[in-house]
Amino acid sequence: MSPIPRVASQGAASLDGVPVGFAAPPASDSVAPLGRSQTFSAVPPSASEAPVGSKRVFGSVPPVPMPALDAAEPFAGVRSTSPFGLSPLSGADGGIQRPPESEPTATPGTGTAGGLSSLDDASGSDLGPLAGAASRRAPLELPPDLIASTRLSMDGARAFENGRAQRIRPRVVLASLVGLIVVASLGYVALKRRGVEIPAAVVEATDRASVLLRRDDAASREQAIERLGVIAIANPGYVDVQAELAVALTLKLSDVQADAERLRLRGDAIARGLEAAAKMRVLSEQVARRTSLQQEQEANARDMASLRVTTDTLRKELDGQVSQLSKAPESEPPSAAAARLKARALHASVLAAPDSLALAERLRNVERAPYRWSTLVRAEYALSAGSPPESLEAVAKELEALRQADSTLLRAYLLGARVALKLKDTAAARSLLDDAVALNPNHQAAARLIAQIDADAASP
Repeated sequence: MSPIPRVASQGAASLDGVPVGFAAPPASDSVAPLGRSQTFSAVPPSASEAPVGSKRVFGSVPPVPMPALDAAEPFAGVRSTSPFGLSPLSGADGGIQRPPESEPTATPGTGTAGGLSSLDDASGSDLGPLAGAASRRAPLELPPDLIASTRLSMDGARAFENGRAQRIRPRVVLASLVGLIVVASLGYVALKRRGVEIPAAVVEATDRASVLLRRDDAASREQAIERLGVIAIANPGYVDVQAELAVALTLKLSDVQADAERLRLRGDAIARGLEAAAKMRVLSEQVARRTSLQQEQEANARDMASLRVTTDTLRKELDGQVSQLSKAPESEPPSAAAARLKARALHASVLAAPDSLALAERLRNVERAPYRWSTLVRAEYALSAGSPPESLEAVAKELEALRQADSTLLRAYLLGARVALKLKDTAAARSLLDDAVALNPNHQAAARLIAQIDADAASP
């Protein structure tokens, strides 16, 4: 297929008589040679240029005729490349002037686009020498002051990074140390709070022994003390059983003190009976009455002496048990802390210690309603310390509320009866004691108080 003849554009602009623009200037021949392809906007070559079958790069123009160079000139015969879309200008003072260092260098087989020439050669087409050659300029050198400032900037950046790293490194080390300290502290607290691992069977046995204390009779209490003592010896680090044993011993001491008070009051009543017998007019009756009262007085004295021995022995045992509970660690489980506080508060209240009320308040803060043990602690302190009637009335109301909330806690009945006797309310005391005996017929302390009330009622 023969190529289509290309006609030059008639409206192209001109610069100094040379056509300029995308349209090609008129060529010497109006038809391109056969078999030759021409790039868009390229200027047709003259008849003396590349042979048929060669290609021309897009935007290239015919080289400007150069004067003949000397044979010794190494760059003779090399063609230059014009800017895109422009024809080379003629004349010494016209066109684009290159600086001296950018004179083209002839390189065999290369042109302005060496990569494109290689592609054409690889495809098997005859590209031929391209118009123009790649320029080689002198190496670019920066001014000394700019180089110095650049080096200073780089040195400053390195110094800043090094300083920043030096500042960050101690902080990282310090943060790591603080983290390790916090983790170690939390681990230590967790280990301390975990305490000694207690088998489930030991905990269950301790709970069963504690239930016996709710019955409040001497036989049940002695059974609970024996069981708790065995568990405490086998598990010395179990705070709950140590505290419960102290509570059982304290309740026993409270009953011993109550019996001592009862014997004291009985001794006062016997003394009054002897005074009354001495005023009797009938001598035989006087002698019989005095003999009977003296026998009672002697029995009462023996009971008082026995109670004193029991009290001393019990207080020594209790003091040793409570001393173990007074050495509390820095941190422990809440259940162990509450058990320890309950034992200490009850012991202080039975002995009428100065810190009894403060311990009772602390115990109330850690307890839940109906505040069983803190209420019992207040009642024990009111009875042992000889509180005024106003305090006794307040305690009586608290015990009444506790009995309504927990009707099977017999200690609330016994303490309520003793408070009522202090308030000279014998009827209320007798009613509470009857309820206690009805709930537990083996409640000897309640039975003895009932006997005392009946004896006082029978005496003149």
